[in-house]
Amino acid sequence: MVSRRTLLAYIAALFAVCVAQVAAQSQAPVIESVNSPQASEDTLSNEPSLSSALASASVSPSPISFIASNNTTSTGAPASLNTSAGSVSSRLSAAKFIAGLFWSSQTTGMHRRCSATVISENLLVTSAACAQSQNPISKFGNGEWRIVAGTDDRFLDVPAASAVGNKVASINMSTCANFAAILLSEPLTLGKSIKPILLSNSPAFQTTTVVTYNTTDPAVDPLVILTPGTDEACELLFPGYSKKGFLCTLPVDKQTVTADYLGGDPIIGFVPQDGVAEPVLFGVTGLYYSTIAEAQAAQANDPTAYRYSPLVAQQVGKLASLGGLDAQKIATPATPI
Repeated sequence: MVSRRTLLAYIAALFAVCVAQVAAQSQAPVIESVNSPQASEDTLSNEPSLSSALASASVSPSPISFIASNNTTSTGAPASLNTSAGSVSSRLSAAKFIAGLFWSSQTTGMHRRCSATVISENLLVTSAACAQSQNPISKFGNGEWRIVAGTDDRFLDVPAASAVGNKVASINMSTCANFAAILLSEPLTLGKSIKPILLSNSPAFQTTTVVTYNTTDPAVDPLVILTPGTDEACELLFPGYSKKGFLCTLPVDKQTVTADYLGGDPIIGFVPQDGVAEPVLFGVTGLYYSTIAEAQAAQANDPTAYRYSPLVAQQVGKLASLGGLDAQKIATPATPI
């Protein structure tokens, strides 16, 4: 049993870096500009472990129902190398607002890192954990970030040679918020195969229905229902998580912790519009509550792996400014279902 003192010590160590950063930059924008593609991953990878503390926390699920009852909640097994467009499910292929963030190595070609969600022709969002280049440089050598959108290649670990992608101009991120905005130097061509999604200007509540997409195993049904944890347990493990703009969710059955530990997949909610439930972007999947190294070595279904995912509501103004967009046109204030 983990003592309260030990738990508080873990929590203090985990968030000391972020608290110091916020205190020093209280007037700074939430999204920080990263001038170098080799941004440090220290604030993400050196977090102390809370696995044992999480195991001792008592929680109960808050069941929510998905709007389309015929959708399943499989996350599949840890993905093997996906190199064939034929292995992508039709439901995932139909999500035109999902793109892929790829590392284009000078020596080994294109390698998928995670998902990115299309907000406009030149602006996408993902997790900061995914968008840092230290790991892909060490694995694949020097290169640059590219976005692949509009074809099933965006879900493949190694896309076809013809999928050269669109060049990234810069990635603006906040490691404490685990949120990244991607600006393109080569804009996407929006249309039938690439469609942006509206942002939600409202927070996700305990009763809000939200789903995400499992893009690490694209052959299976990708829709995954996310169930919020109890506020008591979530607050214990991450004090002030809601005010800091995070959604806390319970472990998902058969979740692929070892495959999707970087996050970045879209979290979709629904708002009523003309009698129809329209999808909007609530956030992107974040880090499991352990270190990156532990997530890579964890069991596939880790019952201690609570997830804290950044929501977009607090970022709308910054995103509009970065992309030269009208905040009222890229977001909706409608109350979520």
